[in-house]
Amino acid sequence: ADEIMHQDIIPLYAADIQDQLKKQFAYLSGGRGGDGCPVITFPDYPAFSEIPEKEFQNVLTYLTSIP
Repeated sequence: ADEIMHQDIIPLYAADIQDQLKKQFAYLSGGRGGDGCPVITFPDYPAFSEIPEKEFQNVLTYLTSIP
């Protein structure tokens, strides 16, 4: 897990990962936590364990970069 956090972050655009975003295994629900940070939602996704690690990283990197 530390390795993931220490990688250089390359800016991603929705157009670059649109197929990954369409799977909707994670998305911004529009809510905010008590500290004002956005809430990322992980809905029930039957093939969650089959998502490649790079795909998962791309989506989370993109979602956490949206202001």
